[in-house]
Amino acid sequence: MSVTAELRFAHLSDWHATTLVGGGRGLLRPKRLSGWASWKFSRRHHHHRAVLEAAFRDVRSQQVDQILVTGDLTHVSLEQEFQAAAQQLAALGTPEEVFLIPGNHDCYVPIPHANSWDHWAAYLKGTRSEELDPSLHRCLVAPVEGSQAPRHEDYPTLRIRGPLAMIGLCSAVPTPIFRAGGWLGEGQLARLEKLLISLGEKNFCRVVLIHHPISERDEPSRRALRDADQLRAVLEGAGAELVLHGHKHRRRLMMLNGPDAEIPVVGVPSSSEIGSHPNKQAQYHLYTLRSSGSAGRFRFDTEIRGFNPLTQAFEHIDEPLL
Repeated sequence: MSVTAELRFAHLSDWHATTLVGGGRGLLRPKRLSGWASWKFSRRHHHHRAVLEAAFRDVRSQQVDQILVTGDLTHVSLEQEFQAAAQQLAALGTPEEVFLIPGNHDCYVPIPHANSWDHWAAYLKGTRSEELDPSLHRCLVAPVEGSQAPRHEDYPTLRIRGPLAMIGLCSAVPTPIFRAGGWLGEGQLARLEKLLISLGEKNFCRVVLIHHPISERDEPSRRALRDADQLRAVLEGAGAELVLHGHKHRRRLMMLNGPDAEIPVVGVPSSSEIGSHPNKQAQYHLYTLRSSGSAGRFRFDTEIRGFNPLTQAFEHIDEPLL
């Protein structure tokens, strides 16, 4: 049985490479003030734009077909941050090449979508409905039109590229001060279940993107996904080939029992961390999707690319990912 390379994709997350300088009156909200203090005394020393730019250069050198980004491009959701991150996205790739979901810092406080996610609309949207099989289209909310980005209630989103089905979930909701958790909701979970089943029946390789980790014990309650139990139940029942997340700024791996095979759940560190902690050094992950030639049978070749402060470049890390 021959095995041939199908698609190569990269996973980045949590780059927080914007500035709060010039935030002005927009910072005068209690949660944003606490976020500003975190940025002033910690984050701005750890997340470097030069590291992120090195990651972008390295990604572009790897001849990837798709780039997946699992949120937290901003610190406290100022409009100037969304504008800056939009420029960073454009430097990384086109909207067709880059598929993005938001993180909790991209929904730090309630903010009009016109001043926030709409700046990233083309990167957040899924495949156009007219390009989808009708059975898949029926699993999704009708896509938003024009320059509007999907809202929380519009998820999941779906991108199709060859045998690869990229499913974007949104766990980003505003939370009280000192809390950073997430929530999907019954509607999003129900649509996800139908979508996973339909995609599985059509022999797609299903890669699910979510910002928050979904482990039972990976996060304290103030930072956790509130309906992680329900999400795990959907995945274990309907199946998926891979789940990718961010949020932790550390590499994480857990395995879920799916209906046919185990489902890897992989967290990636920040793409811009200079190295405030040995486990937080900037990384991104590469996946090469391979098909065995039998319907519905896939495997991944993987690689970790990490930032080397001595060379100021990303390099291969000789450690297993899966």
